[in-house]
Amino acid sequence: MDITNIMLSGVGGQGILTSGRVLALAALDAGLDVKMSEVHGMSQRGGNVDAHVRIGREVPSSLIPKGGAHFLVSFEKMEALRYLDFLRPDGVAFVARHEIAPLSPSLKEGAGYVAGVDVALARKAPSLVWVDAFGIAQALGDLRMVNVVLLGALSNRIGELAPENWEAALRDRFSAKVREACLEAFRKGAAHGRAA
Repeated sequence: MDITNIMLSGVGGQGILTSGRVLALAALDAGLDVKMSEVHGMSQRGGNVDAHVRIGREVPSSLIPKGGAHFLVSFEKMEALRYLDFLRPDGVAFVARHEIAPLSPSLKEGAGYVAGVDVALARKAPSLVWVDAFGIAQALGDLRMVNVVLLGALSNRIGELAPENWEAALRDRFSAKVREACLEAFRKGAAHGRAA
């Protein structure tokens, strides 16, 4: 039974759950079975959020075991480090070059982001693809597009899903007001992913 496991991680408000739903819709558009599980935690207070998405011909359960994810898509570097143990030895991590200081340390005077995260990720990730999702979204004029840029970067690696499946999912998930901007962000992310 061939199943592709994708773990999405980040901080509340970054669009992790929306991204998981787009991925699930793309899989359904391709005629695949899909299971999704999401953990909100303290997401509204800047806490971590993750979503497990599993796609295939027949998917028995929604949770990805540790060491079972083919792909990790992380919207923030520390969250990538937190979830790396979900990746398979041959897994690929797509990580946005973005830093959000954890809430509790950020309350202390002089506290900053954890040092050495880039080095730790490069050392521990089986295969690491840095994605300039914020730079691309900023160039497009809308930082809310970061999640769609990351999905675009991932899209080249999931052979079961064709570009038209992704585009159908984006059209289904987003309102007419932002639909074309989302499609453009997705295409930019896909181009970035191909070049990486």
